Amino acid sequence: SEKAVNTIKRQARDLELFAEYMLDVGIMPDQGADFQTNPAAWGGVTWGIVEGFIHWQLREGYAITTVNARLSTVKVYAQMAVKAGAIERQEGLLIQAVKGFSRSGGQNVDERREQTRIKEVSYAYKPKGSRRSTVVTRRSTKKKSATILDEKTAVYLKKPRNNSPQAYRDALLMCLLLDHGLRASEIKLLTVTNIDLRFGELKFYRPKVKGTSHEWTVHKMTDDLHTLANHYLRTHYPPSLFPDGPLLLTTSRLRKDGKGGQLLDNGLNRVRISERVAWLGKKAGLAEKLSAHDCRHYCATKMARLDYGVDELMAWFGWTSAQTAMRYVTAVEVK
Repeated sequence: SEKAVNTIKRQARDLELFAEYMLDVGIMPDQGADFQTNPAAWGGVTWGIVEGFIHWQLREGYAITTVNARLSTVKVYAQMAVKAGAIERQEGLLIQAVKGFSRSGGQNVDERREQTRIKEVSYAYKPKGSRRSTVVTRRSTKKKSATILDEKTAVYLKKPRNNSPQAYRDALLMCLLLDHGLRASEIKLLTVTNIDLRFGELKFYRPKVKGTSHEWTVHKMTDDLHTLANHYLRTHYPPSLFPDGPLLLTTSRLRKDGKGGQLLDNGLNRVRISERVAWLGKKAGLAEKLSAHDCRHYCATKMARLDYGVDELMAWFGWTSAQTAMRYVTAVEVK
């Protein structure tokens, strides 16, 4: 409660990445991955896992200062988990003993590792209370190359794996990512009212481009999305949550005998979306980890191949810069 709002948001992003790291190395927390508000999620976290988080970030190409800041966040919340009884006191002391990098040590590390991330990215946004947009250049946190999907795998990911509510929820999620190219931050905000089955439209909010003409967007739903949404809402969605409930809900565990997988009352957050996309990609046979942004990349590439123009791509994906759209158009033309 003493921290600034932006500090809490930054810590949330740090802990989301910590959850992504655990998923990437094959550790699935028994009590979920909400490390910011659920003390039980820290059960089983050891100093070795925290130490591994440092080296995982280095392999992913994050800056030394960023690694140190995220380590600090993890240690602060781990200490609170000790007080809550989720982590044993001795383990908590070992976690606090995990150290980041000094200035000279960080420089030595940087000299020995390959740069794996895009160095800089520029984008325009309109500050609150300003009439004009401002162009900002910052270091990018995006990986250098996306996990590439082929058409066959994309089609597989959009089909329910069984008749459970969970399977239809997953197929709907992948359809929103692969057919419509939504960001994870946009999907987590979707409610039932964003889906208009009668007119076949999807209306949604883009927090990343707030204040621009792309802040609110309406997509004509693809046939696959319309079919899945219709079945999901009419057959599986809890009637008590209409009309303003979250669109994509968490589920109970689906057992091997086909039982379970029922929709619960709370919606998927960004961590859960990332976990699910990665898990579905693994089940589809992908060797590399699949992310929501990889699906967005697939959608943009496919639309560029279908000869959609720069203006159309900008409107569909909510891009404020024509350069982003041109990268896909140019890549397709060169290939």
